[in-house]
Amino acid sequence: MVLVMILIVFTLIVLVGACIFWANYKDAERRAAALRAYQNRLINEAEEIKNLLAKNNEPTGIQLGDEGRLSPGKAKEAMKKWKDEYVSVSALEKFPLVPPLQGERPGIKKDDADKFNRVREESSYMATLQALINPAISRTNHYKNRMEQLQVELSIAEGQKKSREAVAPEIPKKKEETRAALQKEIAKLNEQIATEKTLYNERKAKFTEDKTKSEGDIAKDTEEYAAYEIKVNNEIRELKRQLEELKVKEVIKHEINFIHGKIIRPDVPNKTAFIDIGSRDRVVPGLKFLVGNRGVQGKFEYKAKIEVKKAWILTCEVAIIEIYDKDKPVVEGDHIVNPLFHKERPIVMAFVGEDRPLKLRYSVDEATRRIREIGSEVRKEVTLDVDYVIFTEAGSQKNRESYDPYKKAVFLEIPIADASEVFRFLGD
Repeated sequence: MVLVMILIVFTLIVLVGACIFWANYKDAERRAAALRAYQNRLINEAEEIKNLLAKNNEPTGIQLGDEGRLSPGKAKEAMKKWKDEYVSVSALEKFPLVPPLQGERPGIKKDDADKFNRVREESSYMATLQALINPAISRTNHYKNRMEQLQVELSIAEGQKKSREAVAPEIPKKKEETRAALQKEIAKLNEQIATEKTLYNERKAKFTEDKTKSEGDIAKDTEEYAAYEIKVNNEIRELKRQLEELKVKEVIKHEINFIHGKIIRPDVPNKTAFIDIGSRDRVVPGLKFLVGNRGVQGKFEYKAKIEVKKAWILTCEVAIIEIYDKDKPVVEGDHIVNPLFHKERPIVMAFVGEDRPLKLRYSVDEATRRIREIGSEVRKEVTLDVDYVIFTEAGSQKNRESYDPYKKAVFLEIPIADASEVFRFLGD
């Protein structure tokens, strides 16, 4: 039994060793096949690189040496040839990058040429194929552009030649057409000249006739002018006479000479009273009066100012808004006056002087508005139907006589009042 077990174990060991040996054999066989394939691929790549090297080297013109490699001697010889072709004095004189506009390009001095060649050989200037490509490309582009320019100039010249050849047959035709048009214009001008001569003769005859007639009219007008001049001189003498009269005329000063009503039932402590005129007398609320009586020489002496608060048909209630003298209170029967107001009709007046007086409370526009509110009328000009004229103020370097409306009022004998006195009746 033990022997059997030993044999079985030995058999298993031999079997395992055989499997391991077989596996190692197959693995070695696979690695050998992979190495042979890799060797073949390297050989193919080397051949391909050699072919590419030959193909890429072909544009340079340098021949390859043994085993497809570049020969240093041949490369050096080719580079010297190309340097002499692109970077040398002879090449620059033969192929100038900027051709001269006129004549031949001046040559380079021999000393300068020898110095250039010596420096070129001793330095690394243009020592590589890549460096030589730049001047080659520049030269190629330059002459390509020059060729294209010449082709364009040739095309332009050919177009101009064709245009001249096409126009040449038309020039005689145009000349004949111009000649015919000029002859036609000359004939038209001759006709116009003849017509103008006829019209000129007609105008000349009419002018002679008009001249004769004008001479007669001038004599008649001269006679009429002489009569008119005598008439104007007479009128001037009359105006001068009137002006002299105006100079000696006195200014009529406006004075208050009429009474509008009386005070009734005054209540001084409460500053109220009544007046004996009402709305039928054209009294309106807001109308102001001065209260007083006639004094020395018939002039009014004022003691208070009142303002209409309520208006009835026959009477009005008024407020005593200002008392001038406490010793002279408002009493029954005191008279009331306002030169800007009339019981029967509107007072007509006109302003003379500056429109915006500096020393007065109101401008002419504001005073006109207030006067119209109480029912009176303001004219823009001095006329005969004006009741009186209000003089505001004389301007700088002026006097009353400087204003023509003022002189007109004096001439027409219209009373003149000072605005400082009249504006008292307009209130605040």
